[in-house]
Amino acid sequence: MKKCFGIIVASICLLSFTACVSNKKIVLPAPENLTGIEISENTSESVKKLTDKEGISKLINGIKEHSKSTNMESINDQPTNIDHYIIIKFYHKDAKESPSIAYVYKKKDSNYVEQPYAGIWRLENEIVQTIDAHLLK
Repeated sequence: MKKCFGIIVASICLLSFTACVSNKKIVLPAPENLTGIEISENTSESVKKLTDKEGISKLINGIKEHSKSTNMESINDQPTNIDHYIIIKFYHKDAKESPSIAYVYKKKDSNYVEQPYAGIWRLENEIVQTIDAHLLK
């Protein structure tokens, strides 16, 4: 009887642990629904615009493919306790949704992309370097 009870308790614990794990994917606008993207740094007034469909598609797909859920929530309009971050504004063809915003930043040797009130995802160095390259153009 004790063995059966132990198996039931262990099963419930395992089930509750796996239920808490989320692989929530980042949701970004479809490239064909955008007129352009603006990339800037919070510490600079310089803004780089990306309007070619191929570049827009490459950036969006890169972020989607190279991000992994952290299960952390975003509860602010912009990152807090972060001195330096990159602002990415997505300008929609449907002006009432324009622009949607994502922030890219480094914290404790990891890169993150944050969508206000939607979530925070870990971002691979490869895509951060691509975003930085757009800023240097």
